[in-house]
Amino acid sequence: MVDTLRACGGLEAVYSTLRKICEEDFQSTPPDLQNGRGEVQPKREDESMELWCCLSLMYLFVEVARTTEGDDGKALKAEIAALEPKLLNYLTQIVARLRWDETAPMPLTKMLLLSWKTILVCFGGIKDVEHVKSTLKEGPEEQDSQGQPVITASPLDYHLFRQEISSKYPAYQPPPPLFPLEPENNTILPPLKHRRASTALSDTSFTSAPNVGAGSIMHQPVHIATPAPSPPPSPAGPGKASKKQNYQTNQMFPFLYPPLDASSNDLGGKGSTEVQDLLVGKKWEGSDIPTSILEAAELFAKRMRATRSMKQLWEVRVEYMKYERGWKSAADLSNKREDAEDFEAPARTALNDSAEQSKALEQTPEQRTLDAVRDFYRDSLPHLQSMVIVLLKAVLQNVTDMVTRGNGQNGLQASIQLNDTNGLNGSMKPLENGNGNGHTEGPEDTVEELDKLRSQEIAAKALSAILLLLQKWFKVCHILQYEYLAQLLLDSNYVPLILKLWQTQDIGRACHFHLDRPEPNFFAFCLRNSRHGRAAASQPTSDSEDDAAPPPIRTNRPTSTSPTQSNGTDPFPYPPEIDELSYPLTPLPQTPLTSFSHRNTFTFTNHLRTLQKLTRGKTHRALLLVSYKSSLHLKKTLRIPVRELRYYTLKLFKSQVPFCGRKWRQGNMKIITAVYLTIPAELRDDWLTGGGGGFGGNGLGDVDGTVEDALPLEQGMRSLTHWWNVRHFAEGMGFEGQEAGKKAEEAEGGFFERELERLEGLGLAGGESEEEISEEERREIAWGSGGDGY
Repeated sequence: MVDTLRACGGLEAVYSTLRKICEEDFQSTPPDLQNGRGEVQPKREDESMELWCCLSLMYLFVEVARTTEGDDGKALKAEIAALEPKLLNYLTQIVARLRWDETAPMPLTKMLLLSWKTILVCFGGIKDVEHVKSTLKEGPEEQDSQGQPVITASPLDYHLFRQEISSKYPAYQPPPPLFPLEPENNTILPPLKHRRASTALSDTSFTSAPNVGAGSIMHQPVHIATPAPSPPPSPAGPGKASKKQNYQTNQMFPFLYPPLDASSNDLGGKGSTEVQDLLVGKKWEGSDIPTSILEAAELFAKRMRATRSMKQLWEVRVEYMKYERGWKSAADLSNKREDAEDFEAPARTALNDSAEQSKALEQTPEQRTLDAVRDFYRDSLPHLQSMVIVLLKAVLQNVTDMVTRGNGQNGLQASIQLNDTNGLNGSMKPLENGNGNGHTEGPEDTVEELDKLRSQEIAAKALSAILLLLQKWFKVCHILQYEYLAQLLLDSNYVPLILKLWQTQDIGRACHFHLDRPEPNFFAFCLRNSRHGRAAASQPTSDSEDDAAPPPIRTNRPTSTSPTQSNGTDPFPYPPEIDELSYPLTPLPQTPLTSFSHRNTFTFTNHLRTLQKLTRGKTHRALLLVSYKSSLHLKKTLRIPVRELRYYTLKLFKSQVPFCGRKWRQGNMKIITAVYLTIPAELRDDWLTGGGGGFGGNGLGDVDGTVEDALPLEQGMRSLTHWWNVRHFAEGMGFEGQEAGKKAEEAEGGFFERELERLEGLGLAGGESEEEISEEERREIAWGSGGDGY
């Protein structure tokens, strides 16, 4: 049927009709709808029959294209991708318009389902994301001798390691890192302004260099030759035993002895060691650096890997710092590069015009997919914030309904309880209990409530999948596209909203029981109205002669059966639970469960993955989880025996453990052990003590410095993302026309304009003499340029 409709041009006709009906519905809604208390609010579910039919047909086209393999499926996908305007872009705009027009008769659930399936058709699913990521890698995944993936380290971790080794052994120069990071900076972002130390005063006429790397004694202005001796212990009083003192060497203190050279075998002024060398048979030919340090540096340098996202972020960082320091803008450099290429293009084409060169210019399917993602981001940039708000409003509505309905432990209304005995088989027994006002709901009310809850589950499943897929594809395309979407989710209160959802709903029971009833099922309806009908159960026609024979004599004692088994019901009427270390708290079934709420399980997994992506490597966002006490709600997820739920829950615990305090760690050692046993570790992964590359602070274990740098790092990422969006997608950021990039640059202001404004604020531009400025302000002027706004 779908092939016949497509051959007759039905796809374009249905799509044009859908657009026409949507525009009419939006225009028919009064702009200023004033409803009194007695008037009924219009509902989005009251869509017209034409809109319902068009959405159903478009969903049928998209779903057949997604599930069909071979040439027919590829042809249908190509036709859906060739629709103008793009189907995914149009659906994004329609969903975004619902933010401002809440009374429009648009079925939000159907729109979300169609958008989700369209993303799967146009871009692909999680497997396609992993395939594109594998093609973008420089080489195959490395494995060790045992076939396991090689443990790697990031350039930020290696940068911190070089800083520590250089402070202890100044004469040793470890292998250079992949990125030339500043000594005092341990993030890919531009240098933070609050980390820039002030210049120390000098007695000479020259101004000293800025004090960087305050964590090492080698960078102190006053350097002592030998460590000061410890003071003698105070004498113990009468009758008190002396306490044993533990003396430890300061690990941050450098190796002060000079490196070995040709005169290292001379006994400082007391002659040579040649006689001793002849007697022993050898002399010292070792290095001035311990072998363990050399091996560690070589191992670290070999295992250092920079991801594609980190390389993209470093390129944007370099461009941004050039712009901050008054260099030519990226737009001017790109225009000059294009002019040079156009000038040299005819000569190159005349020399190298061949069929092989034309084949090399053909794009691969992975590149075409990334271009499609980039085009979608460019066209949907003005609507992304509104779309995110509409999606989270749907989540908020679900939370509000659960709170106001007086929900039970299973997340349903108090008058709609599940029969625990038959819950595993998928059958539900609505109990007609009173709702507290003396009113007893009938079967029709119960069916309507179940249908409403089922629609909410479907909408939650679709919107969680949309958010996760967009994050995945944006991160593969460009890291700052992903960061922008993450910032929108964070600003729309995604973190407290999801935690509130988990607080008001029992996750274990919601994943265990499902709301699908067999009676209103489509296939059950077809079976009831079929010409063949349901097969009648076979009944014995007559008694046989064997019925009169006595039963056989049992030789073994029959096994004892439980009361539930004797009644023919399931022996596991309750959700199975496990503890933090995956040990069962309740008896687990012998066979895997086949009847459970796959929608709720899918939705919770997607929300966990999205939340983990938001907080990974971001201290400021991890502190939000700690402030909202998310561990109380995440512990409930660990009790569900689903591997994906446990894995991403433990990842969320791993990001916030350093900031939970010693008392919390002592009481949750099982969770810490589960993180060690489940989450793959990096080469230098001291997650329990905090700090490290990319998190801020002065190094590993510096939790206070990490917390201090959390907010400036978040602000720096937001500034860098905004600058990149204005540079590359100026029209989507509100600058229209051909000179969008130039207008954006004029709006931001040039380097010298910003410096003049700073000087005016200090009083230099207003005629104030240079002698009236203090020495501290002069140093701030000298060293304060570059990276302002962080």
